[in-house]
Amino acid sequence: MKVVVITSCTGEKTASHSRQLTLDDFQAGPEHVRMREAELAENLVDAERLYSGQQHLRLMRGVEAFRSAYPPNGTGPSLDLHILSAGYGLVPGDRHIAPYEATFQGMKAKELESWASQLQVAASLRRCLDQPYDIGLVLLGDSYLKACRLDEIERVGGPTLLLCGKNAAGRIPKVANLKVVILTNEEAKRFSCGLVALKGEMASRILHGLADSTLDPLQLVNTDELLDEIYRNNKVTPGTPGRRAATPKPDVDQVISLPDTWLQKPHREKLSYFIPEWDDLVDRDFDFGNDIHSGGGGDWSNEVYAHQLYPEPNYDGILISKVVAEKSKRKKERINRLGVHRYLRVPREFPIMGDCGAFGYIQEAVPPYSTEEILDYYTRLDFDMGVSIDHLIVSATESVKQERYGLTIANAEEFLKEHRKAKLPWTPIGAVQGWDPKSYAAAAKDYVAMGYQYIGLGGLVRTSTRDILELLTAVHEVVPSNVKIHLFGLARIDSMKTFSDLGVSSVDSASLLRRAWMGTGQNYLSIEGKFFTAIRIPEANKSFRAKRMVSERRASSSEVEKLERISLHALREYDAGRKNIDEVLDAVEEYDRLITPDRDPTRTLIRETLEAAPWKRCPCEICKRDGIEVVIFRGNNRNRRRGFHNTYVFYRLLQKVLAGEAVSFKRKPDQLNLFGEPGEISDEV
Repeated sequence: MKVVVITSCTGEKTASHSRQLTLDDFQAGPEHVRMREAELAENLVDAERLYSGQQHLRLMRGVEAFRSAYPPNGTGPSLDLHILSAGYGLVPGDRHIAPYEATFQGMKAKELESWASQLQVAASLRRCLDQPYDIGLVLLGDSYLKACRLDEIERVGGPTLLLCGKNAAGRIPKVANLKVVILTNEEAKRFSCGLVALKGEMASRILHGLADSTLDPLQLVNTDELLDEIYRNNKVTPGTPGRRAATPKPDVDQVISLPDTWLQKPHREKLSYFIPEWDDLVDRDFDFGNDIHSGGGGDWSNEVYAHQLYPEPNYDGILISKVVAEKSKRKKERINRLGVHRYLRVPREFPIMGDCGAFGYIQEAVPPYSTEEILDYYTRLDFDMGVSIDHLIVSATESVKQERYGLTIANAEEFLKEHRKAKLPWTPIGAVQGWDPKSYAAAAKDYVAMGYQYIGLGGLVRTSTRDILELLTAVHEVVPSNVKIHLFGLARIDSMKTFSDLGVSSVDSASLLRRAWMGTGQNYLSIEGKFFTAIRIPEANKSFRAKRMVSERRASSSEVEKLERISLHALREYDAGRKNIDEVLDAVEEYDRLITPDRDPTRTLIRETLEAAPWKRCPCEICKRDGIEVVIFRGNNRNRRRGFHNTYVFYRLLQKVLAGEAVSFKRKPDQLNLFGEPGEISDEV
């Protein structure tokens, strides 16, 4: 199968230059253009990577999906992409071109006709459409169609779809195998995108359908209900907004190796750090310049965990809650088929702890699981440690409080009894709940009497550090030193050494990970232990606020997208040393004021981040590879990477604290609760 795609350039571009080419340069002739390109040699880019308008971005998602299914160097189906540029003429997508500013739009009829003739646009288009192919897609606006003189076309080399507006459609002659698809505002609403992006959206869906063989080229051209067919084939928008089916990438599904440096960490003799699993994966090859996922849509099958991006994991184990593991049918089936270690892509010797996820059924009268079911679950999925069934004790009547307390203790007793009877190979952990030091200590004492060698204290996330230390002191008095204690949802680094001294041998928390995208001012933890704000550049076509501004006609989509593009470009130019800080702040502030006029000014915080440039000093793999993208607050692939970085820093600070080293945390007065005081993000699992 051969696919031919012809699309237009866009005014929005990923690269610009103070000396970029203009229409005058192109009209000076090919020799002059080559000379100017030589001057901009370092700025040349493939044509398909230069444009960032919505039509092009959406189209490229489909192109990438097709190429992923059918690699260009293979012998199977192929895709030829051609872009009609008002400066270069019709060029292949991989042609190296320079940044430029030129458009057919706004040209007078005779001027357009004359310039298009000099560029040999019509002749180039005919050569593309004369060759044999299985399906052709033409995505051109009114001015660009005039430049092509499609009203004179007589034949095409295969089934061809011309996506255009109503006015342009009236000028296209009837030609065998050529189907004109008229797109209107009604279709734009149906497919959840603006009219300017609709041609790219439609082409992207078609290419996805061709890639996964759910659409047939002849079917596309012959059906009288083309739009319905495309809509039925992929009801979820492929790309933005929304999600579509992901393209698996087998190379990401690899089990990591654990280096000796990780296996021999001395701090584990005192305390181990587990991170909860919350589907925190990223696209390893994400295209930040175009905001395009290399696998189409994000999914376990084409994304990686933090421990796959670093030379070694930045935690001593992973905690998986049953509630989280079974939150979707696909995830449940996959994790049951693979087991927890293979699912997480870690070797068998990497510790995995499991619990029920009491937060998930906190409103229910009793937990939804039986001890028999949970024992089978931990055994079948090959956990290293499993926690008994508990029930969170929340503000309630005294009778309900006592009922949940007693139920948790009874479950723990049955759990250990049945575990011993079946001689199961993993370590049982007794979940302890309570409401004050006395109740926790009493339950812990009972668990020791039952025979537990490992207990876990839950329900403490919103408890002050002072009260936790009081509680641990009470528990420490009744629990022998050979019995391990786990703290659920707590990783207060200032107190880790004290926690360890009071018998705590493990903790879990995703607080530093999730802080990356929660609130303002404390999103990026520097290697020196200081927090910085991340720089918010919302996605123009995803942000609720941006879409609301457009829908309420307080801003146009083109205005929002332009300021978004300028802000991102300014930040990258600053990172490269080509823009001063005030220019960047002005650009970011203008975009932020447009879509969030009610937000408190953050210029001072952003200046602090940019002046310090902490990502430049960070030795972590993510900061070294992705640079300033790590501090941009925008989408999962940036925000989660920042969270991975925070975890990297936290893990190193933890080791220093446990080793007795002096660690300085550079905080502001309003940052006293950075590591878990009341009001902190809940990690209770």
